[in-house]
Amino acid sequence: MTQKNQLEEVAKSFTRKDLPESAVELAGAIPAEVIATYKDDALKHIAAEVELPGFRKGHVPADLALKKVGEVAVLEEAVELCMRDLYPVLIDSQKIDPVGRPDIRITNPPTGGPVGITVTLTLYPTVELPKVPTGGWQNFAGKIEIEAVPDVLDAEVDEALHKIRAARATQPTATTDPTLPATPTEPVLPALDDAFAQSLGQFADLADLKVKLKENMKQEKEQKAKEARRGKIIDLLLEKTNVAVPAIFVDSELEKILGQMKEDVQRFGLSFDEYLTRMQKTEDQVKDEFREQARKRAKLQLALNKLAEDEKIEADKDRVDEEMKHAIEHFPDARPELVRIHIETVLRNEKTLQLLEGEA
Repeated sequence: MTQKNQLEEVAKSFTRKDLPESAVELAGAIPAEVIATYKDDALKHIAAEVELPGFRKGHVPADLALKKVGEVAVLEEAVELCMRDLYPVLIDSQKIDPVGRPDIRITNPPTGGPVGITVTLTLYPTVELPKVPTGGWQNFAGKIEIEAVPDVLDAEVDEALHKIRAARATQPTATTDPTLPATPTEPVLPALDDAFAQSLGQFADLADLKVKLKENMKQEKEQKAKEARRGKIIDLLLEKTNVAVPAIFVDSELEKILGQMKEDVQRFGLSFDEYLTRMQKTEDQVKDEFREQARKRAKLQLALNKLAEDEKIEADKDRVDEEMKHAIEHFPDARPELVRIHIETVLRNEKTLQLLEGEA
């Protein structure tokens, strides 16, 4: 029997156990005679790395290498080489498509007999979307409407102008002459006049500034209302989508959240360790606080992936190329293939969400 045939027989003997969070455990044993076919190669690998006085590295005779490391070390190396060949055969025989790296564990030490192996894998989960609404996904939002935005009041404009002036306030020059009146300590706000308006940009006068400021404030309120509606639509999608979110997907989102936190903290001139010290928390505690948010983000991405696949939604290639150009200009050291995947995902997500909002 050829080595390939032996591995196929071994793979068939493994049993499968489905675990929570879209994980699978494959358990079995590799017979001693199969491991034995890898011993010569294992010894060659070891001899190439072992160092002995009087021999150059890579030129140590196999018998001397065996005496130095022992039989058990050779068997362990043989099991590792065998698993490299067995793993793809095992996956093929089980007809599964794993994501991420497998967790391969030896359940008993190799001493010349069969070696027990447990392989734990994560599978891409089955995503069960809600029933397609009558008329298509563009009707998914149903009665979720954008809340009406009230007009911006003059008092709100005045408050915004006061904040702008306060940001540009100057401190009065202190006097040390005791015969002169005390210098005011309050910051001096710039005069609210046409000159001030023109100093802020392309505004004809103060009246023009107020009109445009009111328009911008109204647009901001409308944008927040749209974002609030999108949030409700996302919550509805998550509520009605059934999927076992794999732990590695949650961990991936956690790393993204943590990475963003570290960038934000650095902008304030702190290291992340200093931030943790001030907050009296460990990194694991922070992860625990954001784990549910990460799980929600992972579930949403799985749902959007499934919906985009079903509806054949793809990112516009010209738009992707344009965004790629800007991204590489700003991050020249980034790996282009990863940047493209990220951009394609973001743009496809946006088109998919627009479909749910009834805008596509």
